[in-house]
Amino acid sequence: MGTAITIVVFTLVVVSGLVAIGVLLNGKAFDQIGAGGMDLRPPAGSGGSGGAEESAALREDDIRQMLEARNRRRVARGEQAADVDAELRQLLDDRPARSHDAETVAEARAVVDARNARRRRRGEPEGDVEREVAELLERLDP
Repeated sequence: MGTAITIVVFTLVVVSGLVAIGVLLNGKAFDQIGAGGMDLRPPAGSGGSGGAEESAALREDDIRQMLEARNRRRVARGEQAADVDAELRQLLDDRPARSHDAETVAEARAVVDARNARRRRRGEPEGDVEREVAELLERLDP
């Protein structure tokens, strides 16, 4: 009886090891980590186009949902409902325009230049410096 269990366990270990080696040799094992429905990165084929517009639309949608939830709580407490659209316009229009100092812009440009140097070494095409600097600076804004 002990011999049969030993054979089954040994067989399972060997088969599992072969499957693990096959997955690692495939080369795509680490690329697929986190690529489920909760992945925040854009899909590989999208090229990042429309990122700022999509981000602004998502931000506006999130703000609207929070305002609507707050409005529902007000009504549930017996208070008067507020105009969600007016509050949303006020919040989006009252955001202060952020300007970055020259040192921050220079640092962002240095990051983009280093990124382009790495791309050149790998033989890849360089990115648009001004667009990438603008994206980096946009990420700094809350």
